[in-house]
Amino acid sequence: MQHATTHRHAPLALAISLLSAPVALPALAQGAALEEVVVTAQKREESSQDTPISITALSETAVENRGIANSEDLIGELPGLSGYTAPGSRGASSLAMRGVSAGNPANLSLDPSVAMYMDGVYVGKLVGSAMDVAEIERIEVLRGPQGTLYGRNSTAGAVNFITKKPTGEFGVRASAKAGNYNFREFKTNIDLPAFGTVGEGLGEFAVNLGYQTRLRDGFYENDSPGGDDFDDLDRQAWRFAASWNITDRVYVDYIYDHSELDEIGALQQVVGYTPVDAGGNVSRLDAMQGLLQAARGWAANPGADSRIAERWIPSLQQSINAYQNALDRGEGRADDGLADFAPASQNDVDGHSLTATWEAGELGIFGDVTFKSITAYREVETSVFGDLEDIDSRLDGNGVGAYSDLVHLTLGQLYGASGGYAFGQVDNLWNGIDDIGAFHTKQDTYTGYEQFSEELQMVGSTDRVDYALGLYYFEDEGKYRRNAIFAAPLNGAGSQYYDNATEAWAAFSQATWTPGWFDDRIALTFGLRYTEEEKEIDYNYSAYETPFGPVPAQIASRDESFSNVSGNFTLAYQFTDQVNGFFRYATGYRSGGFNGEVFNNAYDEETIEQYEVGFKSDLWNQRLRINGSLYTYTYEDLQVSQIRTDTGAATSMITNAGEADRWGGELEMMVSPLDDLVLGLSYSYVDGDFEKFPEVCGTNVPTTCIDTSGMAKRGASPDHQVSVSADYLFARTPVGNLTGYVQANWQSDWVETALWSAVVGGEPVVYDHQGMDERTIVNARLNLEDIQVGDGYLRVSLWGRNLTDDDYPNFAVNFGTLGLIAEQYGAPRTYGLEVTYDY
Repeated sequence: MQHATTHRHAPLALAISLLSAPVALPALAQGAALEEVVVTAQKREESSQDTPISITALSETAVENRGIANSEDLIGELPGLSGYTAPGSRGASSLAMRGVSAGNPANLSLDPSVAMYMDGVYVGKLVGSAMDVAEIERIEVLRGPQGTLYGRNSTAGAVNFITKKPTGEFGVRASAKAGNYNFREFKTNIDLPAFGTVGEGLGEFAVNLGYQTRLRDGFYENDSPGGDDFDDLDRQAWRFAASWNITDRVYVDYIYDHSELDEIGALQQVVGYTPVDAGGNVSRLDAMQGLLQAARGWAANPGADSRIAERWIPSLQQSINAYQNALDRGEGRADDGLADFAPASQNDVDGHSLTATWEAGELGIFGDVTFKSITAYREVETSVFGDLEDIDSRLDGNGVGAYSDLVHLTLGQLYGASGGYAFGQVDNLWNGIDDIGAFHTKQDTYTGYEQFSEELQMVGSTDRVDYALGLYYFEDEGKYRRNAIFAAPLNGAGSQYYDNATEAWAAFSQATWTPGWFDDRIALTFGLRYTEEEKEIDYNYSAYETPFGPVPAQIASRDESFSNVSGNFTLAYQFTDQVNGFFRYATGYRSGGFNGEVFNNAYDEETIEQYEVGFKSDLWNQRLRINGSLYTYTYEDLQVSQIRTDTGAATSMITNAGEADRWGGELEMMVSPLDDLVLGLSYSYVDGDFEKFPEVCGTNVPTTCIDTSGMAKRGASPDHQVSVSADYLFARTPVGNLTGYVQANWQSDWVETALWSAVVGGEPVVYDHQGMDERTIVNARLNLEDIQVGDGYLRVSLWGRNLTDDDYPNFAVNFGTLGLIAEQYGAPRTYGLEVTYDY
């Protein structure tokens, strides 16, 4: 029987970090004091409050209270951590930390700026990175550049998901949830008894298995006939873990994880339109109204093309009505929407990791040493299909429908030149409408990705020095197949295929020296890392036909090498037994590469240099905990991804934005003013946009360019974030303990991306940011727990998320020359009942 689970080995916390024992969100300890969090790394116990780094850890209880199942659920939950989920693509989230954003998470060409780890294994791409994780034990979040102790460099920070390890004792943990929108969730984790004996024969073996599924109906009705409702849930996650304890000093851990989803994406709600002209004087509705009057005149000409009256005029009327209805509805979460093609996503992720550890003990001048090997392989497959907007442009039996306004404008140009009479190009366009359609957007992509990594570590401790040395190897291969169509049939039905690959290796080291000065109150940490990477890409863009002629194929292969030296220095000082402070200097790096979504689009590496001062304190007999930090950084050649439509299709363009100088800070407080009550407050602030940003230039001669340095904004990162929480044990009863948890997360308004730009009629245009509203999300749980049932314990919980039903957008896309501005919205109020049993 088990009630609380522990791992028989001392884990190498946070990938052997000598400085990263987590500052967990604390629970009550004896006498209403806040719990002292101690993490053991290589037989060395260290209080989290003595660790000089900005880190927050979510314990298993904190994960449950917040309802976190994946990285997407972390957005807005912790100070300094924000981001968004890619429109139309499920299971891919872009995390931003301290104002450093990762960019478009659906782009296979882009490396993360916030490094994601699964049980210490680096997750190489954002594609598929937000899939559910079965049986999360804790989540550890490090802020700031991580360049010396982690598998890959990162400029913003790192997030590590740690799952449950085998206990070696039989135990079962199962939970079931039900809620509104027909929500259902089931989770189970089974530990099997260990067999064998440590140090004898083959040693001791222990395993556990975990499974969870989450299902929910859509939040928004699909009013298009036969279409599935928008924003549903259909996810599963499996996990198998095995521990092989050969001796007390030699052991091997294997973990297999699998996640999958098959869902309809969020409603992409049209809320506005870009002007037709570069000067911004002609609206798309006005343009179509003018075309309607002109079409009626042309249709009256003797011998005019009969398709004007039979198909074009009624289609113009339908388009005008659809566009006007979207404007009349305006912003705000809608209850329903439309789709030519329901936006469907299918993802499958598999991961294997094998960790071998040898606690070698005392090795002379090297001190107490542990060697470790982490071998891992991960594989991702995703398929995405469907609309990125909610205007239904399907054609009826007469070929009439709500065509894209670009189709209408093109027909207007052609008929205007002929006075309403048919000719070859008009026929080609009508034939294209019949063959392809006249819709606005349709995604159709397949992504395949696999990675392999090997990490060797040597971790040691002497009387005055704790150190880590390591070697790291990483390789990956990606395959991207895109058959998307935008502004059909004007741009034809071409394909964008590419294959890319990375090969990288690194040597890293970090040491903490306690020289004995000032009664051992000073500790100095030095870290250094050298990295080499090779990036390759093969472009294969097909030849295809448009109504206006053929487009030739584009085929090319490119490769480039990158290298970097990064490091950190930390000075830590213990002011009193209750208060310590630190100064940290760190650099980070993200390699350059090639963007597969734009032909021959190379980009350079980016670097960051950060200075930080912080403090940690336990006051009032350990009933009050206050931690804080201030930082400033200079960000060079930062990689920014923008949605561009210059070629008539919506693509993710990666550019190096120049320079950004920013500063900010975080404050985290916990207090226990009464027995059985813990109150929490966290606040983060980030300031600064861009000092340099690339110009937007037109194609006319002479060329006109717009200086955008003062226009570009820090994307996906609000200036202010505040979180308040209360965790209270209301009563101890003969049946069980009645507890409650409530949390409110607020963030200020923010812009969705750095810049929206286009080229219209050969002239450069910069559009206004759509702007994401401030939001306040209130979540709560009420539990009756520790109910003894047989030899196990039962918990019954009522839960609710977004209890005030805050109506907030969480991302927007300005489609530029394609004409539309679409928003997606966060989840409405959800609530339900959960039953959990531990044995």
